Amino acid sequence: SDNSLFIQNDSRGQRFIIIYVDDLVIEGEHLEDIEHTKRLLSYRFEMTDMKELHYFLGIEVIWTLDGILISQRHYILNLLFKFGMTKCMPIATSLDRNQMIDADSRTTRYEPTQYRQLVNNLIYLTITRPNLSYSVDLISQFMQTPRNVHLDCAKRVLRYVSGTMGFSILNKLGNSIRLEGYTHADWAGYKANRRSTSRFVFSLGSGTISCSSKKQPTVALSSTEAEYKGVVVAACEAIWLKRILKNLGARIEDLILLYWDNVSIIHLAHHRVFHAWTKQIEVHYHFIRELS
Repeated sequence: SDNSLFIQNDSRGQRFIIIYVDDLVIEGEHLEDIEHTKRLLSYRFEMTDMKELHYFLGIEVIWTLDGILISQRHYILNLLFKFGMTKCMPIATSLDRNQMIDADSRTTRYEPTQYRQLVNNLIYLTITRPNLSYSVDLISQFMQTPRNVHLDCAKRVLRYVSGTMGFSILNKLGNSIRLEGYTHADWAGYKANRRSTSRFVFSLGSGTISCSSKKQPTVALSSTEAEYKGVVVAACEAIWLKRILKNLGARIEDLILLYWDNVSIIHLAHHRVFHAWTKQIEVHYHFIRELS
C-alpha cells in the first residue's frame, strides 16, 4: 500500500535502487509459474507468503463455491468510526435528487481538510461500490470551498453505506470472458449550470471492473449531443480496458459490446447523413464510426 523507492550509492560509488513494497499480489493461470515467481522474489527481497489472497489494500476477497466476492466491509467500518458515524441512522438512498447543491450556497463554510479526507475515502470506496459513483462525483466538485450543505450530502452517503455494508461484487466461476459496457447521460441534469453528466460501467464476465460518473466539460445543446459525448468517453474506456486485459494475458473476445438507449445516437452511429443540429458533434461521430 505504501511503496517507497530510494536511490543510494555503495562504497564504490555505484548507484543501486532499494524498493520497499508492503503488499504484492501475484496472479497467473498456472500454480507452478506463481510458485516459481515467488521463489525468485524471495531470493532478492525479504518477503512473507500470505498464501491465498483474502485482503488487499482495504479490499476483502472471499472465495466461495459460486465464485469470488469482492467487498470493502471492513474498510466501511473503519470509515464510519473515523468520522464518528458508527451509530448513524441508515438511509435508503445516497442522494436527495430534489436538493439544490451548488458552490454559491449561502450556508456556513466548513473546514476543508476533513471534508477532503471524507470525499477521498468515499472515492476509494467506489472500487467495489459503483452505485456510489454519481453521489461521490457530485460532492467531490466542492473540495476547494466546502460548506455545511456539502458536508450534509457527504454524511448522507455514509448513512446509506452503513445500511448496505453487505453489498459486494460477485465474479462467477465459469462465465465467458466478455467485456461489456453500458453508458448513459442525463441532459442538463446539473441544475447549477445545466451541464450534463456522462456515466458508464463495464463488466468482465459477471463482475464490474470499471465505472465512472463525470460532469461534461461543456453544455450540451441537445439530449443527442449529451448522449453522444457520453458514448465517446465510454468508447475510449473500452479501448483502454481491452489493451490492459491483453497485456495481462486475458483471452477476451475481440468484440466489445457497448449498450446505450438513445435512438438518435444509434442512427448517427450507422448513417453518414448529418443535419444542421448535429454538426457540432461531427468530430465525435467520426471517432465512434471508426470503432463500430
